[in-house]
Amino acid sequence: MQQPMSKLGILPNYTIDIDITHNPYHFDLVDLFKMAARINKKRQFLFVSTVLGKHLAVRPQVPLLTGSLLAIMYHQHLTGQDVDATPAIVRALKEGTELENVQNAMDGYLKLDETTLFIGFAETATALGHAVFNTFQSNAMYIHTTREVLPDFEPFVTFEEEHSHATSHRIYTEQSEAFMQAQRIVLIDDELTTGNTVINIIDTLRKKFPSVKHYAVLAILDWRSEQQQIVFQQLEQDWGITIDFLAIICGHFNCQGTPSLTSSQPEIAVQDAQEITILPIQQSMEQKPYRSIAENGLVNKQPYLTATGRFMLTSAQHFKQKEALQAVGRQLTSLRTDGPALVVGTGEFMYVPMQIASYLGSDVYVQSTTRSPIYCTDEKGYTITEKLAFDSLENNGVTNYLYNVQSRPYSELFLMVERIANKKVVAQAVEALQSISNANIYVICMHEWEVAQ
Repeated sequence: MQQPMSKLGILPNYTIDIDITHNPYHFDLVDLFKMAARINKKRQFLFVSTVLGKHLAVRPQVPLLTGSLLAIMYHQHLTGQDVDATPAIVRALKEGTELENVQNAMDGYLKLDETTLFIGFAETATALGHAVFNTFQSNAMYIHTTREVLPDFEPFVTFEEEHSHATSHRIYTEQSEAFMQAQRIVLIDDELTTGNTVINIIDTLRKKFPSVKHYAVLAILDWRSEQQQIVFQQLEQDWGITIDFLAIICGHFNCQGTPSLTSSQPEIAVQDAQEITILPIQQSMEQKPYRSIAENGLVNKQPYLTATGRFMLTSAQHFKQKEALQAVGRQLTSLRTDGPALVVGTGEFMYVPMQIASYLGSDVYVQSTTRSPIYCTDEKGYTITEKLAFDSLENNGVTNYLYNVQSRPYSELFLMVERIANKKVVAQAVEALQSISNANIYVICMHEWEVAQ
């Protein structure tokens, strides 16, 4: 049944009308997103997810279960069979109860008959895609796109994204032979607006995978118009493939007015900060020895983590990596006190901090730095009321942001970085956090270990 039109305020004289056409689990809009203005001429608004753990802090189980719900929708689409866990997941997401118990039951919960490649889109959906993949026990591979440039590694594919603040995506894999065994390909993003990015990547992938005839696209929100949906029906015929779309909510929107972005926005701190201490992890982690080149030309020679899925993981590799993440979780749990804790991931590095956060007990939240420049103001009822700006900790030269950290009185804040390019930049970020939070701040770098190498 179609829901009535909703009008949501973004800023004074700037609103959005939302017409929901498909909502099988009867979520309220606020269960899944809030609205904000974005400092971007291509698109001046943003659906700020309340379930992704990106711009707003959430319990780590929330994005993990959101991925599991999408996995269940895909499984039901393939098999035509209901999945017993569905009501418990939906209830947990709506009410915020039983999150840990429900999530603990979802690892490897579903089976796949055909070898399936899951691809998560950077930067916002890297963890969402990983959470979808985590729900399948075998016959699954996962990789996420990246905006990082690895000069010593030829990308498997490159494609462009519409509406994004940074548009070029790349996929790197060392396991091209295993990659090519895929019989189905599933793309995961948090939101579809026009579907043009999906067209770009499928057009690229179908040339690399001529034997794959079945594609699926999973998203939390699908805003494609009827005309845009017809475009995909025509492409299916032209390309001789099927493209199935599955989303938690589908609908259409129309923005009205023009945002007045008059509030001053925080600038990057450039002054020298006090030296920081990196908390070394006690668990050795499997690594990939590749360097990257940031947008300002600086080279980061620190290794990547295998566990992120950036270079592709099979189900067996993934569950092996999770054992190491549990060990890191046990180490960090010993640092917790009585208050709430926040785990902060960086950019594309979202799933590993999120999974570790899920092992830290109750009253733990997770969010991530982002390159998305959301407008911040203290306007009553507005979504983003606080904003920190600093240089990217892993790719210096790219401005990153962190939002609404003061939303809870955190006792501990764990800043988790996959690859530190420059410790002075990390120190500046820590100083920015200290300026707004009284939490004990721990910086965890995944390539700094206590154990002998």
